[in-house]
Amino acid sequence: MKTIFLLLASLGGASAAVITVTDPTVGIIPDGSSSGVVRSLTVSAPGEVVFSAEVDIDISAVSVNPSFLGDLYLYLSNGTHLSVLANRSGRRAGTPAGYADNQAMRVTFSTLGAADLHNYRLTVTGSHATPLTGPLTGIWQPDARAVDPAVALDTSPRTAGLDLFTGDDATGAWTLFVADISTGGLHQLNTWTLRLNTVPEPGSTVLLFAAAALTMRRRR
Repeated sequence: MKTIFLLLASLGGASAAVITVTDPTVGIIPDGSSSGVVRSLTVSAPGEVVFSAEVDIDISAVSVNPSFLGDLYLYLSNGTHLSVLANRSGRRAGTPAGYADNQAMRVTFSTLGAADLHNYRLTVTGSHATPLTGPLTGIWQPDARAVDPAVALDTSPRTAGLDLFTGDDATGAWTLFVADISTGGLHQLNTWTLRLNTVPEPGSTVLLFAAAALTMRRRR
């Protein structure tokens, strides 16, 4: 079951919108497999253009064996662009397995995040070597490293952020892909939500600045 909410704000005769779609389908993510899990949400918003996109992700560990967050690879696609949300977090030279945190991930991906997800330990604990003591939460920039998970490093270029969707048509299928690249314990995708801040088409400079103000107000 998918839910859709549309909030409209009058902007000088036009409307900016915050479109929220949620998929609460629970599914096991295949362990050690690049086949992953694919989930899609459909947005119907004729005439609305994406100004910014945000994604809420809820993933938990569901097995007795450790399920490392550093195993995960996630992306969001609308068929035109693809944003890499997570790509083997913590993977860097000398640490090919990434972060070994057997924790849940309950995060929001946004361009407003304070840091990118790849080095979350460094941000949360101050050290790559210090593990999390609870779920990974908060607002994060996407990893954005559009490279093979087998070779992704902290030094890989960040070219696939959520900003790629700016200017795209909001209407259509939005797909989340989640894979557990390394063998070990099982992860479970509990729910995910897509939020699109949009402006009417054709957008003007005035409308874009209004949408930016709307986005900032929502995050205060």
